[in-house]
Amino acid sequence: MVDGGSDPFERLLSQVEESGLDFTVHRHRPTRTIEEAARSLDFEVTRIVKTVAFRTRRGLPILAALRGTRRVDYALLARLAKVKRRDLSALAPDEVRALIGLEPGSVSPLPLREGQGVYLDLDVLAIGPTLYCGLGRPDRTLEIAPKDLVELAGATLGPFSKP
Repeated sequence: MVDGGSDPFERLLSQVEESGLDFTVHRHRPTRTIEEAARSLDFEVTRIVKTVAFRTRRGLPILAALRGTRRVDYALLARLAKVKRRDLSALAPDEVRALIGLEPGSVSPLPLREGQGVYLDLDVLAIGPTLYCGLGRPDRTLEIAPKDLVELAGATLGPFSKP
């Protein structure tokens, strides 16, 4: 995992390129929400994976990646992360910048910094043949096979989403 002063997108892209996995990077108009993506992108919305940033009470950052049309079940995510529900909170925009190293709306399930726990909702494995996810810029999207994303992100799999 890379950490340093270079552009976050370039660092994430390097991780993907160095993995040897099959992928495509799509360029498009900037989008920050699933609603914007549905209006302006050609991707099937049900194949988009969003990443929500959290922290534990001890300040540990957590990335939770799930199908964009679903919501995080906090109790299930807390159980998967082995913390109490009350010890898990979503990050404010300034905290996303400080703890995750990315702008809100461009968070990737690929960690930029050591110590970021990555959790991938089990439902994501049902997306196919590929999924679309963030890559550190609101005008770029990574297309990759679900199993390859799990490998690349070093993610812990488990059910934590709800409709």
